[in-house]
Amino acid sequence: MADWEGKQSMLKRGIQLMEGFCAANDLPVPPVTLTNREGWSFDACAYYRPVEIHICVDKCASIGYAGMQWSFPSHSVDRTPYGVIAHELGHHADWSRSTRKGRYFGDFSIGVRKRSGEAPLTSYCPNDAEWFAEMFRLFVTNPDLLQHLRPRTHADLLQHFKPVLNEPWRARLAGAPDRTILSIERKLTPKAPTQKRPREKRPAQGTLV
Repeated sequence: MADWEGKQSMLKRGIQLMEGFCAANDLPVPPVTLTNREGWSFDACAYYRPVEIHICVDKCASIGYAGMQWSFPSHSVDRTPYGVIAHELGHHADWSRSTRKGRYFGDFSIGVRKRSGEAPLTSYCPNDAEWFAEMFRLFVTNPDLLQHLRPRTHADLLQHFKPVLNEPWRARLAGAPDRTILSIERKLTPKAPTQKRPREKRPAQGTLV
């Protein structure tokens, strides 16, 4: 997976992965509607409405090499078309497996988050549905990495879905910039406990020292 090309290539691979995942998990494959930037009237680059994914590929992220741009296919941060398709598949899985359903979400995602109790995977977490979709994205594109980063969520999802990828997380990130790998290694390195300095005893007020 080292030779990633442009956004259209990432979109194609993302759709192929989605189709394989749906086949393995008895999920109907949601159709994907593409819209160019001129005909797109949303801030987001994609959205899900049962049972269809709408995406503006031009507004998706490219691979990030510098600054605050960190996206890379199968990375914990992935707003490329590859990751966006998997994110929207998360909404599709949530809605499909829910008993009580809303506009694009359901009670399935609420249950997973409540049971796992784990922190959001990324900063994009305005509600339970988006928390779930980001977790599900990594479960689809790099399940080994999700197991390392959010083990309880990974274990919960395994009770309901079968991953179709089984490579180690480093293999899934082949070709990624060095800083991408380093960012994961830092997240996985246990933090040394900080030792509190003993509080210095202050003399009573009015005492000469």
